[in-house]
Amino acid sequence: MSAGKLIEDLILFYVKENYKHYLKKENCTKIPSEEIKSVVQLIYGDKKEHLKVFLKESLKDLMKEEYIGDLALLNLCNEIFEDDEVCINMLTREILNYQRDN
Repeated sequence: MSAGKLIEDLILFYVKENYKHYLKKENCTKIPSEEIKSVVQLIYGDKKEHLKVFLKESLKDLMKEEYIGDLALLNLCNEIFEDDEVCINMLTREILNYQRDN
């Protein structure tokens, strides 16, 4: 699996886990569709720096000796996180789909 695809999967995993944590904290089973984007903005905005640390640690664990290196990861993260609105919209769609399917 390429590092780019692995990073994408890890970001989705991270957001879904934080989504589940949000549901538990708010004591609800679903977020109203019209509120999902604001929840994603909250999770993404508040946890963006933690997400980068999570990606680095996870990639090191998963890729082992094939880890792409901190500089390559930093470049990929800069590229991925370059446009927050695009990221938030993509993650909102993913959560909408996830919530619909579960």
